[in-house]
Amino acid sequence: MTDHPVETPRPFVDWERGEGFRETLLMYFTGRNDAPALRHVGALLYDLALGASHEWPAWGESQTRAELRAALADLRHLRGFLHAVGQEHELSRLDPPDVVLSQFAAEQARELARIVEELERRLVPGQQSS
Repeated sequence: MTDHPVETPRPFVDWERGEGFRETLLMYFTGRNDAPALRHVGALLYDLALGASHEWPAWGESQTRAELRAALADLRHLRGFLHAVGQEHELSRLDPPDVVLSQFAAEQARELARIVEELERRLVPGQQSS
């Protein structure tokens, strides 16, 4: 660990600027320039992937379904991450404000679980949610 302050991730107005490495990984890179450098590398990889491909991959399903499956995988990751944060107040000694945040994270993990289930249901061919 270093004494350098960790840059707080900012929400992206342009979501494509955030393609690359997840912030849940980058938070562990605490050197002053580490996380920004990796964000830059992630942006380069994204640009290279889009610019270097001569044709879209044969996903075996529509592009929309492939995109939603990718989003679903990221949501599953975020659900698990929030679930872990939501258990911290039970597993560790936290300051009272952090207990409240940990409990909030647990609530959000449950909400994401609901969204994940709905997306999974919608992605089953021939299934629609009512």
